[in-house]
Amino acid sequence: MKKLIFALPMLALTMAAFYRLDNGSWTLVSSTNTPPSRNECGFAAVNGKMYLVGGDAPAEPVEIYDPATSAWAKGATAPSIMHHFQAVGLGDKVYVLDAFSDRNYPNQIPLASAYAYDTKKDAWQQLAGLPENRRRGGAGAAVHNGKLYLVCGILHGHHDGTNGLFDEYDPQTNKWTSLPDAPHIRDHSMAVVVKDKLYAVGGRNTSLHDANNFMSFFDKVVLEVDCYDFKTGKWSTLAAKLPKGTGGGNSVNLDGKIFYIGGERATATTPNGPQKDVYYIDPETDTKWKTAPSLNKARNGVGAAVYNHQIYIAGGASGDIGLERFGWK
Repeated sequence: MKKLIFALPMLALTMAAFYRLDNGSWTLVSSTNTPPSRNECGFAAVNGKMYLVGGDAPAEPVEIYDPATSAWAKGATAPSIMHHFQAVGLGDKVYVLDAFSDRNYPNQIPLASAYAYDTKKDAWQQLAGLPENRRRGGAGAAVHNGKLYLVCGILHGHHDGTNGLFDEYDPQTNKWTSLPDAPHIRDHSMAVVVKDKLYAVGGRNTSLHDANNFMSFFDKVVLEVDCYDFKTGKWSTLAAKLPKGTGGGNSVNLDGKIFYIGGERATATTPNGPQKDVYYIDPETDTKWKTAPSLNKARNGVGAAVYNHQIYIAGGASGDIGLERFGWK
């Protein structure tokens, strides 16, 4: 039987924890230092290191994690406030394609430009922004064959404009191309590529506000998983729905399996809050999602990256930076 390993965060943490499915034990792994806490951030792996960018706070420096030394270092400060996005690593750069550029909840303004952090030069580069009527935050982002893709999101902060927009960014030409909308609208959602297909996963419809309760959107989660086939240029929807939905979770491709991790939700009987749920599916062979070991600490607005066949999670929820790590063994 394969072993699953989870690393989980703790407050003021200088340790990471690993979960083994076969014996249910946790093993703490020392870390040399802890960077400032943050949430609603992005996390991406590039050339053997991981880069934590953005957050729902004034413009932050990049925090660089080296798994070989378990140490963090600071990089260049972001050129803008940027939060509610999924970071993407490609080549030597970390890309931020969409985000909110201020903290004026619930009417945050999307970034006018995309940005890339050059890990070699420790410098930010301003890129072409989306067309004005397609600028948004809370979208899923992924890479396929050297191009970057942005799907769904919300146009007007946490107020309205949840959508199924789908856009392609070519870093070679610095140009955007609009593609067919996804079947389901969603925001606070993620995108994952497995082989030649992109999956829009999780999220909610933040545009839905009850007449006497503006904050009622927390239970408007989306369970459907939409799939875009790059070979055919067509969308479909998986038969397998998420067992439980959240907004603000994260999703990654680990060895051909899609993991959906954490997030926040409310129900008719429970108030909104971050969750510990973790689910995974092999989209080519599985007919339903499977339950993985739960997070030790509930997280939403969390960054996630895959390195060396392991998932790393940073930030989220209360913002403390504790890492979680998961892998097959």
